[in-house]
Amino acid sequence: MTELLLLTGFLGAGKTTLLNRLLEEQNVKTGVIVNEFSQTGVDGQLVKAPAGIDLVELNNGSIFCACIKDSFVSALVQLSGAGLDRLFVEASGLADPANFSAILDGIRPYIKAPYHYLGSVCLVDALYFPKYFKLLPALRRQLEYSQAVLINKTDLADADQLAQCRQLIRQTAPEAYLCETTYAEVPYDRLVRELADRSGQSPVAQASSNTESTRPKTVTLSTGEAITPQQLAQFLRDIAPHTYRIKGFALTTEGPYLVNCTGQVLISKPASAEDCKEATSLVIISSIGLVIVSRVLEAAKKVYSSPVNLL
Repeated sequence: MTELLLLTGFLGAGKTTLLNRLLEEQNVKTGVIVNEFSQTGVDGQLVKAPAGIDLVELNNGSIFCACIKDSFVSALVQLSGAGLDRLFVEASGLADPANFSAILDGIRPYIKAPYHYLGSVCLVDALYFPKYFKLLPALRRQLEYSQAVLINKTDLADADQLAQCRQLIRQTAPEAYLCETTYAEVPYDRLVRELADRSGQSPVAQASSNTESTRPKTVTLSTGEAITPQQLAQFLRDIAPHTYRIKGFALTTEGPYLVNCTGQVLISKPASAEDCKEATSLVIISSIGLVIVSRVLEAAKKVYSSPVNLL
C-alpha cells in the first residue's frame, strides 16, 4: 500500500518548498507527481528529488481538468506498480481538487497496489491570500477539501493580514489542522498525525471547476540574449502588477538567475549553470487575460535589444 499526500495552494504559496522539505525526510521508496498550468515546467527542475525517486511532470493544465486528467490517471496507475511507500502530488496553483476522491475511486480496478489517501495539505500565502480568496473560486475549494492548512510566509505579513487569513480559513475549513509557518517548516510525521485525526472529514466529491475556459492565460518568454541583473529587475517590476506569478530562469551578464515572483514580491537570485538551459525561460501567469501579451512585449522592448519569443 502506498501512502498518498496531496499538496495544494495558490501560486507561489510555497508548495515546492514544502515538497522539498518533506523529501529530505524520506528514507523509503517515494514518488512525486508535479503539476503546472504552463506548457513549460519549472517546478520539476526545482524539486530536489534524491536519487531513486520517481518524478512525473504533468504540464499545460490542471490534473483535475479534462485537459490532462487522463495523463494524471495514467501516472497514478503506472506508479501503483512501482513499489512506492509514499507518493506526493503537488497540484498547480489554481487547481480545484473537488473531484480527487472520485478519481481515486475510478482507478481502483486498474491499479496494481492500493493507495492509502492521507489527505490534502493546503498552503496559504499569508501576504496575498485574503486578496485573492474572494476572486478565485479554486482557492475556496482547496480549503474546503483540505484536512491541514499551513499559513506560510508569516514573516512577510502583518497582524491584520494574519488575522484575515485565520478568519477565512476557519470559516471555510473549521475542522482542518491549522499551522503558521515560514519557509513551509513542518515535519512529515506531524502532518500525518494531524491528517489521521481528521480522516473522513472531506466533503463529498464534486465536479472540479477547472476547465479550459477557466484556465488563466499563461505565456512563456524565451530568449538567448543576456541582460544585466538591473535590467531583469526592471522587466519584472514592469510586468508584476499584471500577473499572479512569474517563475523560471533568466540569462544575465552575471550568469543565470532564478526568478520566483508572486504579486509584488519579486525575487531573482543567482542560479547554477546546470539549472539554466542556455536560454531565458520565464513562465508568466496573467491576472489580466490576453492583455498580458502586449504588456510583456512592451516591457521586454525596454531591456532586450532583440525580439523575445512568447509561447
